[in-house]
Amino acid sequence: MRPLIILLMTCMMLLGAVTPVSAEPPYAKWGRLAMKETTHRYHAEIVDYKHVGRKVEEAGLMSETFRLLLNKGSRKFEVTVRIWFEQHSEKVVRIQFMEDGKVDGLPAFSSMI
Repeated sequence: MRPLIILLMTCMMLLGAVTPVSAEPPYAKWGRLAMKETTHRYHAEIVDYKHVGRKVEEAGLMSETFRLLLNKGSRKFEVTVRIWFEQHSEKVVRIQFMEDGKVDGLPAFSSMI
C-alpha cells in the first residue's frame, strides 16, 4: 500500500511541475497602452485588436504598431496606433493615431529627439 501512495504522490508532483506557464509577449505592455489611449481619444468600444509589429528606429528608439477596430454607435472604423519609446528606459516618446488616412499624435516626432 505504501509504494502505491508514494507512486501517486510522485505522479502528482510531476504533473504539477509540468503545468505550462503563460508568459506575456513583449508587446503586451504597449498594447494595453494603445487600447487605453485609443479609448480615451475616441470614446468608442474596441471590437478587435492586432499587433502589427515592432521596429528598431534610429537613435535608440523602438516602435510598436497596433491596429484596432472600433465601434461607436453605428460607425465601425479602424485606427492604427504607433507608439515610439526609448529602447532602454521604455519611456514613451510619441503616440500616433491614424484613422482613415488622417494622422494625429502631437507633439511632432522630430521635436522630441
